[in-house]
Amino acid sequence: MNRPLAAFLLLSTLAHAQVTTVGDVIVVPDATGSIHQRVMGFGLPGLTPAQGLACQDAARLALGSLADEYDFLVVFLSEQVPGPSNVPLFQQARVTTQNIGQNPLLNDGAPFGSRAKLKGCIFMGSARRLPADPDALAGDLGSGSLGMTGMEVLGHELGHLWLVGADYDTGFGKQEDLRSGDRHYQVRVDSRSVMFGSCIDPLGGGVFRVKGCARKYNSMDQYFMGLIPPADVEPLLLVWGQGSNDPFGPLAPAAPPVTIMGSERRVGVEDVIRQMGARSPAFPATQRCFRTGFVYVARSTPAPEALVQVDTWRRRFESWFTFATDQHGFVDTRAVGTGCVVPQADAGAPEPDAGAIVDAGMTEADAGVEVDAGLPAPQGGGTGAAPELLGPQQLRQTGCGCAQVEVSSALVLAVWLLTRRR
Repeated sequence: MNRPLAAFLLLSTLAHAQVTTVGDVIVVPDATGSIHQRVMGFGLPGLTPAQGLACQDAARLALGSLADEYDFLVVFLSEQVPGPSNVPLFQQARVTTQNIGQNPLLNDGAPFGSRAKLKGCIFMGSARRLPADPDALAGDLGSGSLGMTGMEVLGHELGHLWLVGADYDTGFGKQEDLRSGDRHYQVRVDSRSVMFGSCIDPLGGGVFRVKGCARKYNSMDQYFMGLIPPADVEPLLLVWGQGSNDPFGPLAPAAPPVTIMGSERRVGVEDVIRQMGARSPAFPATQRCFRTGFVYVARSTPAPEALVQVDTWRRRFESWFTFATDQHGFVDTRAVGTGCVVPQADAGAPEPDAGAIVDAGMTEADAGVEVDAGLPAPQGGGTGAAPELLGPQQLRQTGCGCAQVEVSSALVLAVWLLTRRR
């Protein structure tokens, strides 16, 4: 078959497609532009934000063709959208944990097309606005200079399932100064976390240095995530006071440090449990492996380089999440499959993944126990050479009546070659 004919057949197929996969990227067509249009404004105050509506639309289409087996979906848009809501956001579907500062009664997966599993959707906005290298600084995504990498921003949004609603009591009543009103660590907490806060070194005499650093999930975060027991949690440093020199947000690793003044307070997990109660379910009867699907919402035929970008983020997230949780948590980002590939330990920088396997283990108490469907093949990772996009994959039906569609990377490449010949 010649290249122009192959390209024509692919265009014709995609025009009638509902959902397909290219490798492990879930492609959701948006021929009318309705999903992109969601984020052209702010949405209605007090209701689901615009990004959340876009997430719900994409999730309903994805889960209409794929089984409802994902804990999270990560949604990228194909087009550059100038709307004010085109910034990352986590839209929650379910809460399966108590005593972590989240609404324990939230169970509303219906708008996402999920009847049982999905915990939330991460809206990442236009892929064109994100760095091709997920370990590069994400820059200004509409909410100020973040000082964090693309992976840290993605980890931040996913972290909102559990974080940050922490209050504490050192014996003198409820204290709320670990966090800000928008569920982030406040700037005077030495969190070293993707959930904001700061990286703070005590210099003595009430003087503290705030600096940039690589961010992950600290041990308090991991307790709330259900990945470690309370005995493994290190106290958080809180610099009591306030000053005009306080940073506005996270400092980039290369940013000059800032000096602040205050008094030192240490907040331990026992202080948090005294105020909030113990996490339920408690470690080790908790989930450690999270199915996470990467969704590309395409206005037209996906460009191969765009799919490679999303696939690079997907592959990198597996090793980054393991690094960020100190090897206590894992994600399975394959479009179809169960069980997590445990990558080699890294220091936050991309490295090839190893092939050890862990199954999904215990999920949160309301979801029962996941069963591993077999050992998945080891999967590559990192951000080195462009990953190979695998061949066609069939999508399992869930009773919606959507037609199964297959798309191969060879046909996608044919479209790209056709456009270059013009």
